[in-house]
Amino acid sequence: MPALMDKPRAYRLPALQLAFIGDTVCDLLTRTELMFTSRPVGEMHARAASVVNARAQAAQLDRIAHLLGDEEREIVLRARNAHPGHTIPQAASREQYMKATAFEALMGYLYLTGQMRRAQELYHLSRIKE
Repeated sequence: MPALMDKPRAYRLPALQLAFIGDTVCDLLTRTELMFTSRPVGEMHARAASVVNARAQAAQLDRIAHLLGDEEREIVLRARNAHPGHTIPQAASREQYMKATAFEALMGYLYLTGQMRRAQELYHLSRIKE
């Protein structure tokens, strides 16, 4: 997939904007993975909701943090320190929510800069439970 913008421009975007698009990237990767199962659509939807949420995404970031390059770590750090400007959902702690935002921002950055293979690689590695 070609880049939608160059790295410097994408890097300058506010972290919460990267997370905004990254949320959709995570949802798309999750639903694509589920599409290849033989589960009924309603069950796939419920499974997707159990994967694309703050607690699950915080755990995903924890699983891949050691695999990130310098540029990726910078995106994650910036997003973890961003102030959401809205109430954090009750289903997650503040720390989980900020980690999830960081994971989504990373996925958004990789998508916008045309690095979908890297996004897919990190996503799939993040889904492997230790």
